[in-house]
This record gives sequence, structure tokens and C-alpha cells, in this order.
Amino acid sequence: MRSYLSAFVLAMLFAFLLTPVAVRLARRVGALDHTQDPPIPRIGGLAIVLAAVFGLTALSLVFEPTRNLLKLGWTELEAGAIAGALMVALGLIDDIKGLRATLKFGAEILLAGGLYAAGLRISTLWLPFGIVTLAPAVSVALTILWVVGITNAFNLLDGIDGAAAGAAVFALLAMFVTAETLNRPLVALISVTLAGATLGFLPFNFPPAKVYLGDVGSLTLGFALAVLALRGATKGPAIVAIAIPMVAFAVPVMDTSIAVLRRALRGAPVFKGDREHLHHRLLALGLSKAQAAALLYTVCAAFALASMLFLNPNVRGMAVVLTMVGLIVWLAVRYLRLHEFYELARLASRGIQQTRAIQFNVELRRAAESLQRASTWDDIVRILADLFATSEFDSVRLSLRRAGEPRREFRLEAGEVHEGVVPIQDDEWGVHLPFQLGGDGATAGEIAAFRRYGRRPLLTDVNLIVEALRPALVKAAGRVSPPASARTA
Repeated sequence: MRSYLSAFVLAMLFAFLLTPVAVRLARRVGALDHTQDPPIPRIGGLAIVLAAVFGLTALSLVFEPTRNLLKLGWTELEAGAIAGALMVALGLIDDIKGLRATLKFGAEILLAGGLYAAGLRISTLWLPFGIVTLAPAVSVALTILWVVGITNAFNLLDGIDGAAAGAAVFALLAMFVTAETLNRPLVALISVTLAGATLGFLPFNFPPAKVYLGDVGSLTLGFALAVLALRGATKGPAIVAIAIPMVAFAVPVMDTSIAVLRRALRGAPVFKGDREHLHHRLLALGLSKAQAAALLYTVCAAFALASMLFLNPNVRGMAVVLTMVGLIVWLAVRYLRLHEFYELARLASRGIQQTRAIQFNVELRRAAESLQRASTWDDIVRILADLFATSEFDSVRLSLRRAGEPRREFRLEAGEVHEGVVPIQDDEWGVHLPFQLGGDGATAGEIAAFRRYGRRPLLTDVNLIVEALRPALVKAAGRVSPPASARTA
């Protein structure tokens, strides 16, 4: 345990000392965020990487057990270390020169595929009915999805000062506790070292930030966490290997999942950035950057602690975690104004109640066919009264006016027609269908269906009323004579 504490402290000190060096280097090579005034250096993550490497190197030089552990574990560490170095290079190039999103994404897929080929993969999956061994094609797909997804989850979370770095600290500490409990000392050592390095960097990144993680930091931290979890997935119980990282990384994973689903729901490019992530929503609610970061830290810490329940998996632990996830999602949708999810819920509600709407639409089409056979004004009124007797509208009014005569108004209610003036209420909106009677243009009519504000969403297809019912009504009214009282003064 002393080696873990030493690695944590050494990495933290190195990061604290190296971050100012990274700031000066960023200014020299032009790795600056010019959207801020003054521009802010954005390769702070390089200090975290170097601090972790220096911390492990220094500890291995003075502490023989650490040196032996790194030597013995190099075989299983080699693929992840090489891929991690390539990810660092990718992030640095992007921070300095800028890369297209598709190019970065493609490079991440290649690195994930390389990890799979090296044996770092998800080969089993825990399900409620047991552990399932995955087919090679499914294993490849899930491995790539996991690595690329977690890598970009932390990258997307790096939208406000301190968010991604703070979330990474809690996730890494959860990984450390898990690895130590399951007797995986190499994963535990790397996790705690990265946690110390990230914590040493955090004072420079906490609002107001003096330096940003940059892609070299956020991509590398996300990639490291994904690889450490994969290392766990190749050894030990599948539920522990998969469930603990999923819960510990819940905030960035949910933020990314919500962002992808949100963009897909409205037909926007999935990989196009926006300012609607969870941290942006918190800022929109009036929180300061420091308050938003602190709230995210609290939630990340709660999920990191909850992930420990899977060290001894049971139904109660799963219930607690699922309740937490459900609560966070509900709070996010309820208070962060995720309008796309309101639309999804509305569509789902429409789907459940669509039978009633289909029934009315069918009746509407039948009414349009009946109007084609109507030969008198009374036939038209009866058809309309029968149609709207079971509609979702609160009231239906029919009016007639001949030049020089007072307007005649009718209320269609429960399949019956009642003549008399019916005032329009202030809280109503309506669909108006005008027509002419008799074909001479002397008598104008209108049928209007009204609905009060505040009712549940309307299921009836208004376009169908306009496109199917109105033309049939116009034709029928044009060939019949007006009622007697509308023809004589």
C-alpha cells in the first residue's frame, strides 16, 4: 500500500511542477485557445502524462517491488502503453495543428482495433440470465465501441474548466480500489498514479482555468480508463470488470449518450459539437463555472462510490445503481431543459394512444367519401355531426352567411345540431374550413373545430382534415342548395 501512496504523491508533485512548463511550451508552439481573452494554453494534459511516467520511473528506481511489478507486467502493459503513446501524439497534433473530427475518429478506431488484436478485448458479457461468451464479430464491435466511446466521453466533458479532469480523478480512484480488491496490482498502480497526476494538475484547471487539458489530456485520460477497464475485462468476474467502469464513468458516458441521442432525434450531425452538454446546461441555469464543476464532482463521486457495490454483486446493489442512474437522467431531463427528450416522450405517448387517432382518421376518410354522395344540406350537416361526435375537439361550430342576412350559427354536439350563437372562448384555438354553398357564391359557410389550450397533445392529424375533408366538403357544398332560411330575406 505504501508504493501506491508513494506513486500517488510523486505523480501529483510532478504534475504540479510540470504544468507551468506545459503552459510555457503551449505558448511557444502556439497551442492556445484563442476563443478566450487572453488566449489560454491547451496542452496541460501533457503534464499529466509526463508526471505519471516520471512518477512511476522514480518510484521504480528506489522501490524494488514496483520495479519488479513493472518488469513482470510489461508484457500485458506493452500494447496499452504503445497505443497510449500514439493517443498522446494524436492529441498533441490536434491541439497544435488541428485535425478533422473524422480523422481523429478513424485513428481512434484503428487504435481500438489494435488493442483487440493484442488481446485487450471484451469477450464475455454479464446479463441477468448469466455470462455470455461473445462471437468474435460482436467482441470486436463492443471493444471498439467501448474504447472510442469512453475516450470521447471524457473529451466531450471537457467543456468547462475542471470538469473532465475532476471526473477522471474519481473514475481512476474507483478503478484503483477495484483493481486492488481483485488483486490486480499493475492496474491499481497505473490507476492511482494517473489519479495523482490529474489531481496535481487540477489546481491549474479549476475555474478560472489557467490551462486546459486539451485533447492530449482528455483523449489520453479517457483512453487510459478504457484500456484499464479492458485489462480488467480479460481477467476476473465479467460483472465486476464491466459494471464497475460503466458506473464509475457514468457522468461522461451519460453526457455523451444523451448528446448523441439528442442530435440523432433532431437530425443533426452526431459528431458536430454544440453547447448543449450537461455542463453547458448547468451554466445556463445560472451556476458559475466553479459551482457547475463542484456539482459534477459530487455526482461523479457518488457514482464512483456506487460502483463499489459491484465488488460483491447482488440484486440490492444493482437496484441502488439503477435507481441512481434513473434519478440522474430524470433530473437532467426535468431541470436541464433537454427538449429533444420531451419530444421523444411526446411521440412515445402518441404511439401508445395512436389507436384512437387512427380510428378518427378512418372515420374522417369515410366522412369525406360520404360527402361525395351528399345531395342535400341536411346530409352534409348530419355527416359532419356524426364525424365530430367522437373527435378530440372540445367544440365544433358551423356558420352560414348570405349577403344582406344575419349570420346563422350551429353547434355540433354529440352527433346533434343545435342552432344558436356560441361565443369563442379566449383559451381556444381552432381549425377553420371555409366553403361556398350552391355554387353561386352568394352563401358562404365555415366549419370550425376548437380545442382548449392546456389539453394533452392532439393526436388527430390536422393535415388530414385539411387535405381530405375540406376538398370533399367544398365540392359537396357547391352542388347543394342552402337551407331555406338562408335563401330568403
